[in-house]
Amino acid sequence: MMQPGKEKNIFYLLCLYHLIVWTIVPYLSNKNLPLDIIEALAWGQDFDLGYNKHPPLSAWIPGLLFKIFGNKDWIYYLLSQVFIVISFIFLWKLSSFFLKNKSQIVLSILVIESIAFYTFETPQFNVNICQIPLWIGTIYFFFKSIKNNKIIDWIFLGTFAALGFLTKYIFAYLLISLFFYLIFISLKKKNNNFNFLYALLTFFLITAPHFQWLIQNDFTTIYYALKRGGLNEASNYNHLLNPFKFIISQITVLLPFLLLIYLLIKRIKIKLPLNNEKFIFLLFSFLLPFFLILITSVITGSRIRTMWMIPFYSLIGIFFIFLYQDQINLKKLKSFNILLIIFLIASPTLYSLRSIYNDTRTGYEGKKIALQIEKEWKTISKDEISNVGFSEWYAGNLSYQLSNRPKVFLEENNNFYKKPAIIIAKDIGPSLCNRKNINVKNIVYKKIDNHDVCFIFQINENL
Repeated sequence: MMQPGKEKNIFYLLCLYHLIVWTIVPYLSNKNLPLDIIEALAWGQDFDLGYNKHPPLSAWIPGLLFKIFGNKDWIYYLLSQVFIVISFIFLWKLSSFFLKNKSQIVLSILVIESIAFYTFETPQFNVNICQIPLWIGTIYFFFKSIKNNKIIDWIFLGTFAALGFLTKYIFAYLLISLFFYLIFISLKKKNNNFNFLYALLTFFLITAPHFQWLIQNDFTTIYYALKRGGLNEASNYNHLLNPFKFIISQITVLLPFLLLIYLLIKRIKIKLPLNNEKFIFLLFSFLLPFFLILITSVITGSRIRTMWMIPFYSLIGIFFIFLYQDQINLKKLKSFNILLIIFLIASPTLYSLRSIYNDTRTGYEGKKIALQIEKEWKTISKDEISNVGFSEWYAGNLSYQLSNRPKVFLEENNNFYKKPAIIIAKDIGPSLCNRKNINVKNIVYKKIDNHDVCFIFQINENL
């Protein structure tokens, strides 16, 4: 599996494995797209500069794909794998700066196949998956910028950093860590290099429209992020309990990876090469973001969700292979190879079983429900459904499945009622159609496949 000269072939096979297996498996096992993709498609109908939960980039991409390909589920599963493969390409390029040979380079990528974030969780394209290639690309261009000091590299750095930030604000932990390294290396070498201003200028030029949107929308995405972190649940215990939970969850996620590393090296011997500049760079770019987010949890008592950490592990293969590169015996990889193949087979198998038997989202009968609603609508009105509301999941699914792709409204307003519309929810009952302060002539309630549906088919012209 690791014959000299065959390393690139292994890399290409790994990329094909992701593009083929991790596109086909969810396509065959899922009846419905996962929640995060439906949510992104609902937002991405309009290319706004921000949304109520996240910055815009991760919604723009599926939104653009829908305009080109429509509601073909496999496109959005393939999208995730394209992002993973781009991440692998950047990892190959970045690891070539740190590792001695191509065998070590490909090993640094293979070992992260043991982390569920890069296999099991990838079919659900979301902000976390979208961040991965941007995270690695930012580190890659930062290293090149420090190494070669070319203006074009600094501009690419600013571009990737901006796009990463426009995916999710947690990207700031990486940017802060790299900034600390820039200060560190400047002080160490006593060299004031102002070319980093090209990166800074590029970053702010790209992100400025979103910052303006944030101000105009009362910083709604920031408040959402704070709420998701549990900062509205004040408790002294959270300053210890939440960091402890965070550490335990990260150890749990890493257990398969640590087992692979154990099989790969001759003996575990912790000796940190603190005088090695490349290792210092890895400390800042890989470990420091973890430390900063842990400190955030300790100081604020915030709850760090495990899925938020997906991009943080991107360099873990490079870090450990670099640390133990002299301990790797390429002639004795049999146990490593066997376990890796088990992971490559087991992960899509387990994903399929979960999707078929235990996932209410991917098992949702979105297409069937949309057809039933469309059939019922045609008995009421000859007009096309123009608007649906008011949830990312139910309304988002309905919009995705209907042939004319009605607009998803996530908030109720008068514009929603100016065209033929549908309100869809669950477990509310006929009271769903009692719209306060809305003067609508004809609104009809129907119970369809255990969903509460309000058909708004005649509009009051006085609205």
